[in-house]
Parts: sequence; structure tokens; C-alpha cells
Amino acid sequence: MRLDALAVALVAAGAAVWLWLSSRARRAAMRRLEHHMATQPTGERRGPDGGHLGRPFPPRYQLAAPAAGAVVMLALRLAGLPLVVAGAVGTLAGVLAFLVEDQVAASREAEIEAQLSAAIDLLVGALRAGASLLAAFESALEEASAPLRPYLQEVAGRIRLGDDPRSAVSDLQIRVPLESFRLFSTSLAVHWEVGGSLATALTMVGVTVRDRIELTRRVRAQKAESNASVAVILVITYVLSFLMWRSNPNRIEAFVRTDAGMTLVAGAILLQAVGLVWLSRLSRSRF
Repeated sequence: MRLDALAVALVAAGAAVWLWLSSRARRAAMRRLEHHMATQPTGERRGPDGGHLGRPFPPRYQLAAPAAGAVVMLALRLAGLPLVVAGAVGTLAGVLAFLVEDQVAASREAEIEAQLSAAIDLLVGALRAGASLLAAFESALEEASAPLRPYLQEVAGRIRLGDDPRSAVSDLQIRVPLESFRLFSTSLAVHWEVGGSLATALTMVGVTVRDRIELTRRVRAQKAESNASVAVILVITYVLSFLMWRSNPNRIEAFVRTDAGMTLVAGAILLQAVGLVWLSRLSRSRF
């Protein structure tokens, strides 16, 4: 019994450490990217007002999942459940919280990428009509909305105040570290460096961004089908367990009270958590 509780505690601690290390690695990568692209001697990018750049979009809350799992485990333990079962249920709750947080972040990414595609179309139209790049930014800014509007407004404001345009657009891909924004910022920086037809380049960028959005939507549609199937299977598992308990409560309760019964129940719950994480990794697109 003590070995089972120790194993569950080690699994929960390992999951929490892994999430913390992932968050730390992401922050370190963003700091290295900021240092590489900075023009200041200290390697630290600052805005026109001298303040630090804001938090990258979308904000992630990597510690929310282990915190939710720990709270659920402690609540179930205080309710009287054995530690091995409470730890397994807490791990499953942490995995579900992680999946919810990841889904919210993916929705925010899809929203801002769709707004970027529309802003690029406005920029191309204004440039082809003979407007300057700053005037094109202003026209796109009038139609943009949150969450994209503050970032475009900062770029246009810094250029208007005399900041280096390459620095302004390079900071955009630091604050929004998405592939679409990296492509957009790189195209603008190259234009300011070597010149050329920016309208033609932005047209190709807009086509690429729309293709990425369309492919991402297809992947998410297929992912929704698989997630629905997994959710139904999980619900059926618990429904069948409830029906078995209702049909023969004495035998089920006697089985669960044994060490082997509690170990099997906890193992089944942990396998469900592992399956959810595995499915999430398999259905994630990287392009």
C-alpha cells in the first residue's frame, strides 16, 4: 500500500516537474530570441517608452494543471479516499486542466491569425492604391480589433515616433511567436533592408497565412471527432462502473476495499490520463 502511494506521488511530482521545465524552457527560448534580435548593448529589447516588452501572446498558464491536480487530490484525500486513488484522480484532473488550457490558447492563436490575414489584405490594397507603408498600417489599424489591434498600433506608433522600422517589426514576432507573424515580420524587415515590391511580397504572405489557417481548421475538425470519441469512451467506462456497482454493490465494494482492487482502479485512471496526453500530442500540428 505504501509503495502504491509512493508511486502515485512520484508520478504526480514528475508531471508537475515536467510542466514546470517546459514552461521554463519556453521562457528561456523567448529570452534568447529577444537577445539575438536586440540592438541594445544589454541585449534587452525595450519599447519607445523605455518599458519592457509585454508577455508573449497567447499567455500560457503551465502551472495551472499541476495546481488543479494537487487541489483535487487533497480534496479527495480529505474526503476519505485512499491516497492511491486520490492521487490517480488528481492526475487525471491535472491532465484535463492542461488540455483545457491548451485548447484555450489554440483558440486565441487561431483568432489572431485570422485577424492578421485580414490585416494583410488591407495592407496590400492600400499599398497597391499608392499609399505609403505607414499610411497602409493606419488603414489596417482602423479595421483591426483585439487582440491584434494593440500590436499593430504599437508598430505604427514606434515607426511614427522615429524608431527603427526593422526593430519595430522584429519585436512583433517576439511578442506574438507564431509562424504567421514571423513570416509577416520577416517580409517587412527585408523590405526595409533591400527594398522591392512590398505589395507582391505581402500578397504571397497572405496566401500562405490563409493556407495555414485552412489546414489548421481541418486538423482541428478531425481532432474534434477523435476527442468526442475518447470522451464517449471515458463516459461509458464510468457509466458501466456505476451500473456494476448498482447491480451488485457488496461485491464491488469488497473488491475496491482490497489493496489489489484499489491498485487496479488507480491504474485504470492513470492509464486514462496517459491516453489523453498521448492523443493530444498525436493530433497536434507543427508547421
